[in-house]
Amino acid sequence: MSPHSPLPPEFGDEPFLVGRALDLGVGKNRLGGRDLARPFRGVRVAGAPPASISELCRAYTARMPPTHVFSHVTAATLHGLPLPHWALADCRLHVTVPAAHRSPQMAGVVGHELCERLMDVELIDGLPLTTPRQTWIDLGPVLDRGSLIAVADFLCAGQHPRYTPGELRAAVAGLAGRRGIRGLREAALCSRARVDSAKETETRLLLLDSGVPEPVVNFEVTDTAGCFVARVDLAWPAWRVCVEYEGEQHRTDRSRFRSDITRRERLEDLGWRVIRITDDDLMHGGREFLRRVRVALAARGCLF
Repeated sequence: MSPHSPLPPEFGDEPFLVGRALDLGVGKNRLGGRDLARPFRGVRVAGAPPASISELCRAYTARMPPTHVFSHVTAATLHGLPLPHWALADCRLHVTVPAAHRSPQMAGVVGHELCERLMDVELIDGLPLTTPRQTWIDLGPVLDRGSLIAVADFLCAGQHPRYTPGELRAAVAGLAGRRGIRGLREAALCSRARVDSAKETETRLLLLDSGVPEPVVNFEVTDTAGCFVARVDLAWPAWRVCVEYEGEQHRTDRSRFRSDITRRERLEDLGWRVIRITDDDLMHGGREFLRRVRVALAARGCLF
């Protein structure tokens, strides 16, 4: 069979095993054709090589035993967890197997083992992944403190979060002796519900580490009649001081920009001191930002 002969129709655009192709009469020359990508040993994909983690995972499933699950950075990427840049750049597949099984040994795959009773798995678009909570636990030994807390906050975000900070604390309470457990326990203690972004987590941690009293996350401000005015990122209600993190959308979206001005004026009319910051304010330890917060709180009578 020449390198350009048609493939059996059952392969289509799906990844397939070389052994299966040989059984169907596909010759070795055809399997070496330039139109077939080789993402993993013994696997072929018609067309361009897989470009995303999701595509790589689907290619690996062609040879994936039922005991294997995607985990660690791979599962975190597929779950959309906030990760540091180095983790997002990791294009290897992380695969976990029960401790009694042999982990995969091949280029492009990092094998892990875990006691089967601790494995918490779900299917996402047909791919077996460790659950978001299990993925966070697995990343305990490799993520720094801020990143672990950012992921914990993400797991507890939104109006109807999948997890609560209390559930994260309970999940790690019984994991004595596991690598990274100390960082996970601290992250669970520091996690808060309804945090909107990793940048808000970073801002909160800068404040806490500087000795400033802990702000309330996503505090709802109401007027004298009890009507909703705004939800602010971080607030000290007793002193009517708040911090608002402004992402790029606040600058590039004109309607958002105009509504932000009105929103700030309404807060100031109610006596709130609004400190607006951007990503630049968090650089170099946020020294100037922290100074502004301390001055604002002190002016309102906060002692710390």
